[in-house]
Amino acid sequence: MRVVLVVALLSSVELFGGAHAAEPPGASFDIRVNLEDQRVVRLGLSVPDGTTHRLQVDGDLSLELRVWSPGERWVRAALINTAGGAVHHLGEVNRATLPDGEVLSLSFSECGDRFITLSASTPGSCAGLPPMAKPDRVFPETCGYCTGPYEDMPAMTKITSHERIAPLSEPGEPLTLTGRVLGPDGQPRAGVIVYAYHTGRNGLYPPPDVARSDFSNFHGRLRGWARSDAQGRYTFDTIRPGNYPNSTIPQHIHMHVIEPGCATYVIDEVWFTDDPMFQRLSAAEREREAPGAGGPAVVTPQRKGSGWVATRDIHLGEKVPGYEPCRVPR
Repeated sequence: MRVVLVVALLSSVELFGGAHAAEPPGASFDIRVNLEDQRVVRLGLSVPDGTTHRLQVDGDLSLELRVWSPGERWVRAALINTAGGAVHHLGEVNRATLPDGEVLSLSFSECGDRFITLSASTPGSCAGLPPMAKPDRVFPETCGYCTGPYEDMPAMTKITSHERIAPLSEPGEPLTLTGRVLGPDGQPRAGVIVYAYHTGRNGLYPPPDVARSDFSNFHGRLRGWARSDAQGRYTFDTIRPGNYPNSTIPQHIHMHVIEPGCATYVIDEVWFTDDPMFQRLSAAEREREAPGAGGPAVVTPQRKGSGWVATRDIHLGEKVPGYEPCRVPR
């Protein structure tokens, strides 16, 4: 199939300041799009600051580039599907670009209903993607990344109520995160999957050993699943995450819930009251974060030996948009 390259300039021509104005600064790109491991389309272009370009890659598959300068130059590159005239964003990357004259390499892989977005010159292999279980109904329906826990998820029969996220060799202070899963009736709920992921002690998400799709690749390597027991209890052994570099965001652990055969959704991330970044939040900011989706998620860690223990109970469906209670298995 012949590949047609179409560039559509979506910004105003007034940006250029007239027919003879010097070309404004921008960013240069070397982009590779892997189409289901069958062939690679390579695109090279320069994009002026403050403009948006859409490039046809193949059929209904397009790439949208936006470059802007809110102090430093940033780029948003999004892989989109325009079938039927609607625009569906499939995968994207946002990052600061290189100085003028240097080329930014980006790559995408289209793998059927999954996509790999990488800031690297070589696209990921579709054949190397891990298996993905069939997701349950997502709440809210617009939450595309809610299906991330299903990628490379262990078989249900192999998930226990006490699991490990960070290996023993991972640097950082040991942390045990535990709690109960409670139904809307306040009773313990067995058989619910709790999924969690977080940064390393340096505040960065260590990349997975093999690239996953955009559903979960950004979760990094420190991720795990636990299944609530007859008393509704789940436990993760891991390390304490670090603060994002050059950021005021407190330490946190991201969490999802899977009610097998019924629902999946994101609940509020765990924050720690003894984290200096959390303590710098205003009273209004703390109050806004306290009573969120899945029940209160701000915890007070307790010292235990050389590590920490923190408790976070999960209230199924609480403040999750559109949530419909699942039928309790009998």
